[in-house]
Amino acid sequence: MDKELVKRYAERNPEIRELFERHQALEKELSELVRKAYLTAEEEVRKKRIQKEKLALKDRIYELIKREGG
Repeated sequence: MDKELVKRYAERNPEIRELFERHQALEKELSELVRKAYLTAEEEVRKKRIQKEKLALKDRIYELIKREGG
């Protein structure tokens, strides 16, 4: 994800800002899981959900940017 591009659009569009903030929070949570030497079955499921949600957020963010002419 081109964070600088997203940040520019996030300044003007509150929906993009909210989606980007959620994406960043998920990125932090995911990085904490990845650092662990071992994941429980529950943590593995959470990891997969985070990855899917991050991808969906990224797609939505770029869709909104494209609509705005980016």
